[in-house]
Amino acid sequence: MTSLSAEGLMVKRDTGLSPAAGSLVDAGNRYGAWFHELDAWIRFWDIYHPETAGRYYFGNGSSEPGLLRRFLPRKSRPAIFNAWVRMALALDTRQKFVDEARVPEVAAAVLEVDRLFSRLFKSHFGDARDPEVRADFINAMLCFGCNTLPPASDRAARIAADDPRKSSAGRYSMDADLMWFSWSLHLEAVHAVIGVDEEHARRSLMLAGIVVGCSADFVWSGRGKSRPEYSRDFQTAYLLRNMGAKWAKDFTEGRNEVHGLFRIREWGQEQ
Repeated sequence: MTSLSAEGLMVKRDTGLSPAAGSLVDAGNRYGAWFHELDAWIRFWDIYHPETAGRYYFGNGSSEPGLLRRFLPRKSRPAIFNAWVRMALALDTRQKFVDEARVPEVAAAVLEVDRLFSRLFKSHFGDARDPEVRADFINAMLCFGCNTLPPASDRAARIAADDPRKSSAGRYSMDADLMWFSWSLHLEAVHAVIGVDEEHARRSLMLAGIVVGCSADFVWSGRGKSRPEYSRDFQTAYLLRNMGAKWAKDFTEGRNEVHGLFRIREWGQEQ
């Protein structure tokens, strides 16, 4: 995999220098392809994978209820979501979350979604045990969080003007700040169900990527409060990239950092 200095993709927006070229463009396009395929199976399933009937989303509104409905809020808040919030805010024990994750229909849903993530990750990045793959994925999440990826022009062109997804279809970025924590909830639920297995390195890396991407998103977009030491500059990008490499090796550290960021989001400080 071609490694990328993620700061390079941020240069053109922050300093007004010439647009990225060569390997920077190649990396940005690869990263965009990863996020495009994730969205194609989940949020934009009706455009790219109608055969799934929304199974990896919240269903199709009739015959398919959707897997996400088992653990993420839509019209109601599942018990596992409430347990994660209370755990992350240190208002309840982790065991309550573990118990909810192991409810059979919840466990089946999170594991099936995880198998999709595993297949897509290997296709776009490779083996998460490889240090170069880890660095590449952390860069991808940093660029995603900073909203510096190439536009999703083809996807935007496929979305009808009256579709509520239209406004965000043309870019690869997180629509709502809570989605970062929902993604972490899923990985934590899988870990609660099966612990450490042959996919643990990939899950740890994805969790580290969430920490990096969420931190960058909140700082670069200004839509959420993050750690006071983070600023919209190269130094923060460099710090997040290096910390991401550290978190990628320790699922527990990554999980604790996500919870800390959630407390900052909710309370304005970690406490």
